[in-house]
Amino acid sequence: MSRYGYSIFCDDIRNEAGGKLSFIGCYNGVIFISGQFPLVLPKLCVHTHILSPASQPFSSIVVRCYLPGDETPFSEEPIETPRRSEQTELVANLKTDTGAPLFIVAATSLIFTPLELRNSGLMRVRALIDAEQELRLGSLRIEHAS
Repeated sequence: MSRYGYSIFCDDIRNEAGGKLSFIGCYNGVIFISGQFPLVLPKLCVHTHILSPASQPFSSIVVRCYLPGDETPFSEEPIETPRRSEQTELVANLKTDTGAPLFIVAATSLIFTPLELRNSGLMRVRALIDAEQELRLGSLRIEHAS
C-alpha cells in the first residue's frame, strides 16, 4: 500500500454542528471564468485529505498550491501532525476485526480570499511529505468561458 490523497475545490467551506463540513459550490474538475485575465476570484477553497498506511506515519506535511503556468507555489501550508510515536501508539490501540487496512489521515482546508488568476490552465495541489516525497492531491482546470 502507498500513500494517496485528493482535493475538493469549491466556493466555500462551512463548519457545521457536530464537526461536519459543508462544501458549497463544488467544481467537477473545471472552473469556467468569464472576463479577461488577469482577474480576481473573491474566494476559492480547497479541502485536502492525505492518507498513509498505518505502517508509514508522517513526520511532516506541507500542502503546496500552484497557479496555472507557475513552477513556484503561491501557497505553502504546513499541516500539524502528531509525533511519529503518538501516531504509532494510536494505531496500535485500534481494535478492528474487519481485516480492512488501517490508514492515518491528515486533512486541511485552504481558503484563498481573494485569488488572482493571471491565465488559464491547471491549478495544482501537492503535498510534500517528510520533506522528501511529493504527493499529487489533484488539480482544477481553469478555463475561459466562451
